[in-house]
Amino acid sequence: MRIINKHSRIEDQPITLGEGVEITPHEIRCLHTIGLNEGANLKAVATILGVSKSAVSQMIGKLEKRGLARKDHAPDNRKELLAGLTEKGREAFRIHQEFHERHMRNLIDRLGEFTDPQLATASAVLATVETVVDDRLDEMIGKIE
Repeated sequence: MRIINKHSRIEDQPITLGEGVEITPHEIRCLHTIGLNEGANLKAVATILGVSKSAVSQMIGKLEKRGLARKDHAPDNRKELLAGLTEKGREAFRIHQEFHERHMRNLIDRLGEFTDPQLATASAVLATVETVVDDRLDEMIGKIE
């Protein structure tokens, strides 16, 4: 429970990405998804994030106002919008990627202190916890994938 509470506290904190650029965790997930899928249509970005196309459009609109993202019309279909990052958005994406890489290296280094059987047991416990969380989400908001 402590880990879940700590994670919730992290999720509530704005993220500073360089020179006064501060964005919410939801916005950074959107920015990160666009960065990994540059030129994807809004429906694809929404599917990856597990939200509606309307929600993604609104979130990208907020990122556009901050100069981090853009929506472009598809060359072959003027009704379809494609998500992209601006130069400022690519820089924010890079900073965020470095942040994650640094923390993943730290986690991997610390996990190196455990034996393979210990890691296998921990993995099994976490898989069970995940199924409990999936069941709760299913009960609350419907089937997840």
